[in-house]
Amino acid sequence: MPVELPTRRRAVAIFAATAAGFAASGPDLRAAIDQEWRGLAMGTDARILFCGGEREAVRAAAATVASEVERLERALSLFRGDSEIARLNRAQFLSRPSGDMRRALALALAAAHLTDGLFDPTVQALWEVHVDWFASAMRTELPPASVIAAARARVDWRRIVLAADSIRLGPGQRITLNGLGQGYVTDRIADLLRAHGFDHVLVDLGEQRALGPRRDGTAWSIAREDGRPIRLVEGALATSEGAGCVIGAAGAVHHLFDPRTGRSAGTWRRITVHHRSAAVADALSTALYTAAPDEIVRVLDRMGTAAAVWATDHDGREWSWSSGTPIGASI
Repeated sequence: MPVELPTRRRAVAIFAATAAGFAASGPDLRAAIDQEWRGLAMGTDARILFCGGEREAVRAAAATVASEVERLERALSLFRGDSEIARLNRAQFLSRPSGDMRRALALALAAAHLTDGLFDPTVQALWEVHVDWFASAMRTELPPASVIAAARARVDWRRIVLAADSIRLGPGQRITLNGLGQGYVTDRIADLLRAHGFDHVLVDLGEQRALGPRRDGTAWSIAREDGRPIRLVEGALATSEGAGCVIGAAGAVHHLFDPRTGRSAGTWRRITVHHRSAAVADALSTALYTAAPDEIVRVLDRMGTAAAVWATDHDGREWSWSSGTPIGASI
């Protein structure tokens, strides 16, 4: 059964910190005002934009980022057979998990509790059954209800036991942290750069987090397909869109499954969330993609922190909601 398949929403990014990875607004890197680092994130473009900062300081920071991303990947990546999450999925048990594995899973369980299970890290069973179904005999029809029901029997975040020195899954369960992993890594990298003295940086590892505005005080402009860009001054944005990863004939199924039905969610075309934490924004965008408007309101009412949500339905209409007084992002 395939368990390490690439999807659009990846848990981590791999950086190759080389001189060729830098670009500047002018020909002299030593005097550069703006620098952009580019790399590959599990086959997907990733970048960090530095507004200000000396070339050598940026180079040193990028090398540190590379090491940190590699370390996080060893814990959270489904695409590495030796990662902690891969070993947990094989055995349904992991002894002495790392701090990052524990923190990321604890955040996933908190998101599941907040959203009444709309976010559920055990939905890996639904992904796997759909991949296997379409790979077998080149099927074009959707999996029947009986196949979905068998997979859904393994989907229940409440069976995960996160203890002080171990993690245990329920029988036959496997988990994915892809629904918040990019955000988790984005937060760790942003905090690392902040600790190195950078205040005008945009980290884009699939989700975006701004460490303040650009050096001149203007916002970063985050493009949206078929929509006005979002102006981001601080905090994080995360976007979920079913079209980002499809499987089956003509994209019959996408990767954002509703744990309640076992099928791909169909209410929204796109959901974007702003929160001070990229991991929280990532988890919310994943969960709320499966939610009806009244469910989105209910989740935001439970939030103890400020958040904003922008949604596009399949008719192209724009919706928005907020909790608290979100700052740092606007359309």
